[in-house]
Amino acid sequence: MNFHFVRFATPFLAASAVVVLLPLATAHAEDALSERPTDQISETNKIDSVRKPLAQEASVERAVALRKLLKTRARAYEAADDFQRAEVQYDDIVDVKPVDPMVYIDRGYFYMRQNRFSAAVRDFMTGSRLSPTQSAFSYGAGRALARMGDYLAAIGQYGEAIRLAPGDSAPVLSRAEAYIQLGMYVQARADFDRVIALGLGRDTDRFFIYFGRGYANIRLGEDEAAVRDLDAALSMHPSMVNALVWRGYARERMGQRQQALSDYEQALQVNPSDNWIRSSIRRVRT
Repeated sequence: MNFHFVRFATPFLAASAVVVLLPLATAHAEDALSERPTDQISETNKIDSVRKPLAQEASVERAVALRKLLKTRARAYEAADDFQRAEVQYDDIVDVKPVDPMVYIDRGYFYMRQNRFSAAVRDFMTGSRLSPTQSAFSYGAGRALARMGDYLAAIGQYGEAIRLAPGDSAPVLSRAEAYIQLGMYVQARADFDRVIALGLGRDTDRFFIYFGRGYANIRLGEDEAAVRDLDAALSMHPSMVNALVWRGYARERMGQRQQALSDYEQALQVNPSDNWIRSSIRRVRT
């Protein structure tokens, strides 16, 4: 799971903000290197001595094998922080004929790991044109657009991914986050509801879903619902500062000053240098 820091201003202190941790959706398998196969670089150098020009038509079996070897070497170079050589390998993978549209997923996520989001969008969109029924391309494009701050365009891509794969929770969760970024809390809450209905097994995912929905409820003025969601989130991660702070804030608005104070004090124990939490405690005590 990759997490994205988002700042939400609080009504009590317009000049201050609390850092809220939301997921940047469920991590795609290609979004992070899962191993460091640096010892495989020399092994895969044999590719150069056996392959024909990449643009030449090859059998499907040969193309699959060649792409696999090139990808192994690309990941090895990337793991060794040799990004220039890694990119050459990903470029070579794209050039292998017959074309496999999924190679644009591999290179697109490579670009994302390099913070080259425009290039990633181009690859994901190219893959989508070649394979219009594959939801992974729209999802990848949405993620890259979100990293660029174009949340409205990202929502469009997530919507297409959801249309193509309605049972996949990842684009729904990503779209919920994009809605939060745009202040579209009703739509965000609906997507969090949908993710919960689809079901997610990991506690980390479930925590951020309930936390996100709890925050949306706070922004919608539904503090009781927010407290219930934040209760659920904190049952999985009892010391998560952001959840404690926002539950305290919801309780404070409900007039539950003692419970709010308890939440703020627990949050301060975890993060004793946070001035916003200290000011919240002083406010509740006065």
